[in-house]
Amino acid sequence: MSLRQKIGKKAAEYRKKLREKGNERITFLVIPHNDRAIVNMQLSNYVIALAIFSLIFIIVASFFAVSFQRNIQSEADSLQDRDRAYVNERELYLRKYHEMVVQQDFFKKQFGKIIVQAKLHEGEAPVFLDNDMLHESAVQMLDAEGEEFARSLSYKENRTVKFLNFETTLKVAQGKSQEEGFYFYPEIALYRQLKLDLKQTGSAVAMLQQLLKERDIVQQALPYYWPLAGGHFTSFFGGRISPFGHSKDFHTGVDLANATGTPIYAAADGKVTSCGYSGGYGLSVRIAHSFGFQTLYGHMSSIHTSCGSYVRKGQQIGRVGATGRATGPHLHYEVRIMEHPVNPMPYLTSG
Repeated sequence: MSLRQKIGKKAAEYRKKLREKGNERITFLVIPHNDRAIVNMQLSNYVIALAIFSLIFIIVASFFAVSFQRNIQSEADSLQDRDRAYVNERELYLRKYHEMVVQQDFFKKQFGKIIVQAKLHEGEAPVFLDNDMLHESAVQMLDAEGEEFARSLSYKENRTVKFLNFETTLKVAQGKSQEEGFYFYPEIALYRQLKLDLKQTGSAVAMLQQLLKERDIVQQALPYYWPLAGGHFTSFFGGRISPFGHSKDFHTGVDLANATGTPIYAAADGKVTSCGYSGGYGLSVRIAHSFGFQTLYGHMSSIHTSCGSYVRKGQQIGRVGATGRATGPHLHYEVRIMEHPVNPMPYLTSG
């Protein structure tokens, strides 16, 4: 007998035994406690094995189904959180967008008017602003605001809001970047672009305000002012014929004539360093200003300030008189830089 025949014979014997074993029956008796008939159930080994296999399959399949359902639910929750964050942001942006447009338009108009009035522009651009610096500063402020907002949210909301950082939104809106799996509402990008513009305008206004404040301090400290109520020139700065003879002398200031008692005003903010009678100047006041400037007021009839006091530009410090070496009532006015007299005319005519 060949090997093949032997294998076939063994296989036939194995199948016969398996059929005999599978056809064996197990009897289940259900015996009621009353007089009803006994229920007799006979099940073959095949049926019992099939039932056990089906039960195991159902248990395993249920385990995998539950696990898969949990994963799907987690992803669905994550997507739902992201979508909720987008919708909430969009509604918030739509509510505030028009308000910010009006505010931005007002800021820009006022800013432009101030720039023109203060003569701080070259062409259409302000001369004191660095646009790149303003942009970078505004982006940093907006990202900081976003981080602060994200920290106040729940973990799931935090993840979504952190993803929606300012630079990412702008890049996607400008077509410079594409974040896979995310859709940015155009209103969000538009709102954030406007917010960036508003931040930059606000920073520019703040810088302008500081500049004007500093310029005002400088202007108040410089003697660009007419120090007398009215009056006219009777003598100018420089060489002249002395009014007390025919000799020449050097006049260290200008003479402004007016009636006795006419108010005299400080030409700039400063400290009164001397006041009282001073030789040929008669009753006089000397004020020290910032940046090395000094002003001197001579021939007064009366003094309305005191030594060591601080006076403001335009504050009355005395009245016109003819004290000292004078031929009539007038104000002798000097401007000095580091104790050296200079021609007061540019400061009088500019004031």
